[in-house]
Amino acid sequence: MKIKVKLFGSLTTVVPGYLPDKGLDVGLPAGSRAADLLALLGIPHPRLATLIADGRVLKPEDKLSSKSVINIFHVMYGG
Repeated sequence: MKIKVKLFGSLTTVVPGYLPDKGLDVGLPAGSRAADLLALLGIPHPRLATLIADGRVLKPEDKLSSKSVINIFHVMYGG
């Protein structure tokens, strides 16, 4: 399946050659989960990123849908 990925914040430097205005077209096997996408992109731990698709926050175990646009934001901590 094909999905579009848009990276934000410091995550734009994780993928060599990433162009923020174009995003990434990523091919994944059917049934792939959010954690599979993070592993493919080299984001080492799901707690370092928040994935949003179709207006909802994805958990690492959530399955991805073909032709989705996945926005990935670097998690921020603080108070």
